[in-house]
Amino acid sequence: MNALATEVRNIQNPALGAGLLWRFSCGYVASHQTHDPAPLPQLFLVLPIILHEQTEKFVQGTIKASGLRTFAAKFGKSENSKQDLLLAIHDRMLRLRNLSLESIRLALATRLLHLDTAAVIPLSETQAAAGIPADVKRMMKNAEKLGAWCGLLTMHEIATTLKVRF
Repeated sequence: MNALATEVRNIQNPALGAGLLWRFSCGYVASHQTHDPAPLPQLFLVLPIILHEQTEKFVQGTIKASGLRTFAAKFGKSENSKQDLLLAIHDRMLRLRNLSLESIRLALATRLLHLDTAAVIPLSETQAAAGIPADVKRMMKNAEKLGAWCGLLTMHEIATTLKVRF
């Protein structure tokens, strides 16, 4: 197996995905006005945004208090000129849906998440501390930030802002 295939396998795996979905759900619940759980369709946003290096850099570079709209607006700024990355999120959602489903299954099986009427509830909010590589910690923090942004908006607002369809 060549180095690129190994790298893809290491990054695009259900265990990492399950952790990212869990942190997204924690961020969502914490920021939602009534602490409702994250709607299941929103979980399909996480991996296409966080596992894509260029898109994750925009999450990393946007402060949590700014919100999803500021994150999306950064793609169109003249100094970035990366509107194509924002428009590609939907296609990546489709390409990564099997990985997202496997990650959801693993998160449910390991009791990171609980599925209740098309919404996911994080069963623990305590962050993992020991033995987590720095880049995985960064991705988990960014997934939680993305969840916090989504928790403040409706499904329609998220879909319109990110140019996706659920």
